[in-house]
Amino acid sequence: MEQIRLFRLATEVIHIHSTFVAGEGWHVTFTSRRQDESWADTRPSTYSHLTTDELLQVIDAELSTAL
Repeated sequence: MEQIRLFRLATEVIHIHSTFVAGEGWHVTFTSRRQDESWADTRPSTYSHLTTDELLQVIDAELSTAL
């Protein structure tokens, strides 16, 4: 008999990709994967048209959520 897991496993990998486009601002994609997930099960978060301050706030919020 298989027992149901009572908690989620720890975050194993975090991938942050950001680029700056002149006239548009920062674009960032954030993806994290837990130990029991495959990359196909993950959902990336994408943000665009960010200032530098907004970029740092988004990264901080996503890291806080993932960890």
